[in-house]
Amino acid sequence: MLDKLIELEFLKSIKDSHYNIKFLNARIKLYKDLISDLENNKPLSFQKKKLTLYNSKLDEYKNKIDELYAQLQDEEFLLYELYKNM
Repeated sequence: MLDKLIELEFLKSIKDSHYNIKFLNARIKLYKDLISDLENNKPLSFQKKKLTLYNSKLDEYKNKIDELYAQLQDEEFLLYELYKNM
């Protein structure tokens, strides 16, 4: 009985991990789309204020993508460990 409960908990954790991976991938895609939109509307070089804002937003989005990739890597490692322990 206890083995069945443990197996059920593993399956629930695996399912949750799959959903987290999908969610992280969707957020990464969102930030990539934001970067694409930002690059399509890049200000001209003489528009200093707009260019400064553009660069700060671009850095912010790229940093967020890096953070999300780190979270994604952690989640994939967790998923691997769950499958290995089943």
